[in-house]
Amino acid sequence: MYKGIRAIMISLLALLATGAAGQKTVNTPFARYGIGTLELQGAFRTRAMGGISSGIRDNLTLNYLTPASYSSTDTTSFLFDFGIDYAVAKLKGDDLRYNSQDMTFSHLMMGFPIMKGWGVAAAVLPYANGSYDIGYKSEGTGVTGSIYELHNGSGGFQKALLGTGVRVLPFVSVGANVFYMFGEETRINDFVFTGDNNYYNTRKQGTSGMRGFGYDASVQFMLNLSGGRFINAGLTYTPAYDLKTNNEDIIMRYSTVSNSIYSFDTLTYGKLSTTSRMPQSLRAGFSLGKVDKLTAGADIVYTRWTKASLPGTYGTYTDALALHAGAEYIPERYSNYSFFDRVEYRIGCRYGESYTLFGGDELKEYGITFGTGIPMKRSRSRISLTVDLSTRGGNGSIPQETRVSVGASLNLYDYWFVKRQYD
Repeated sequence: MYKGIRAIMISLLALLATGAAGQKTVNTPFARYGIGTLELQGAFRTRAMGGISSGIRDNLTLNYLTPASYSSTDTTSFLFDFGIDYAVAKLKGDDLRYNSQDMTFSHLMMGFPIMKGWGVAAAVLPYANGSYDIGYKSEGTGVTGSIYELHNGSGGFQKALLGTGVRVLPFVSVGANVFYMFGEETRINDFVFTGDNNYYNTRKQGTSGMRGFGYDASVQFMLNLSGGRFINAGLTYTPAYDLKTNNEDIIMRYSTVSNSIYSFDTLTYGKLSTTSRMPQSLRAGFSLGKVDKLTAGADIVYTRWTKASLPGTYGTYTDALALHAGAEYIPERYSNYSFFDRVEYRIGCRYGESYTLFGGDELKEYGITFGTGIPMKRSRSRISLTVDLSTRGGNGSIPQETRVSVGASLNLYDYWFVKRQYD
């Protein structure tokens, strides 16, 4: 138990060192719309399998996307999962080339049993990234000359959740998460007259902070067949929920002649406390395979963003559909002869639609995923590695973005509730 505690403390220190409160800063123009770019969700095991979750349940995975799966937690175990990921994005358009990269924390999760068939889990994870940096030059009219526009965004939103899952029948489990969403995004728009320093430039700056509670409810159906084969199906529903929202907007003019703070002159200032409405979402899917050998599955996710209301954001919202599929293969989990036979091999694919329109067009994303689960010596703990290769845009006037995301997580499994005995 003490070794497990030390490992958890080391992971927590690593979390602080990487800036857990910080937000991913991979710049993308698509983050200018709505509340930003939605982060990939799920444990690294399921993300490497294309992002499936509805039919996934085992005693080694904290599957927070389907809380009914918490009931599979062993009665003598404690699970801790911490991950970081590194992402590189490359953007190209007509005359556009841009690269951005960043490394940040992906998730912090822990889970433990209450009793047989009843588990509890908690997690902290990013939800949306609002980082972008866009600049371009436009020709003015009259005496103003050319104008340089710079649009910059920063910040994002996170989730903290607490959930439980209970096996109510031999073949049925139910569960729920209560989560708290919080964060803040700042957006700055500069309009600079490059032809003459005698003109005052204009800056429009807006800050939007949101916070509030929501919940997920899910159910899983399990069918165990002969020879260790199984079929699982699951459904998770997230009702629409409200977030307290504070919007602060300021318009100022400034001169590049002077570098002092007195060169800024506030024209308008406004502060508004209001309510945002986040959309309802439905996830459904299945998995099948053989225990400790093969797992394959698929998910479909539908989110009704047209019913969302997000004061202070920019863009037109559209309902979003996502499809996920993937598989995991283990040659021989308990092999005493080959390390590579014990390694878990994963592969998957995904398709997603953006919840906002970009220049009136719908943004679509395609991705392939793969990864491994590396077992640790004399332990049920493991290191999970995942790689996500995706592309979005490229149709019509939308620039194309290619992204590579590489993640690593430490999944600790400890026997916390077994009393040691000595001969």
